[in-house]
Amino acid sequence: MAKKRFSAKRMIEELTRTKGMVYIAAENLGCTPQTVYNYVNSNPEIAAAKELAEGKVLDQAELNLYKAILNGEPWALQFVLKTKGKKRGYVERTELTGADGTELIKTVGFDTDKV
Repeated sequence: MAKKRFSAKRMIEELTRTKGMVYIAAENLGCTPQTVYNYVNSNPEIAAAKELAEGKVLDQAELNLYKAILNGEPWALQFVLKTKGKKRGYVERTELTGADGTELIKTVGFDTDKV
């Protein structure tokens, strides 16, 4: 069975159409995802097109997150504060303590009778 060959233009068109999603592009082209990755890795123009398509998806997601923030969606506010707000002290941490807030007792060792 002969390998399918694709022009850079065709590969760029498909990656642009599928928003940089390799597996869907491969299915549409009738090849394996590895074939698409090989084209991406060997051709800077194809790699740039894939990165651009993925960047647009990320921008759209960030735009929707921003809209949710403006609408006061609690999940969106919490997400942004936990991630981008870390530098301002919005950090969530879990403290582990013993009963009634006492210090945890750490025991290290093993039972020599069972060895």
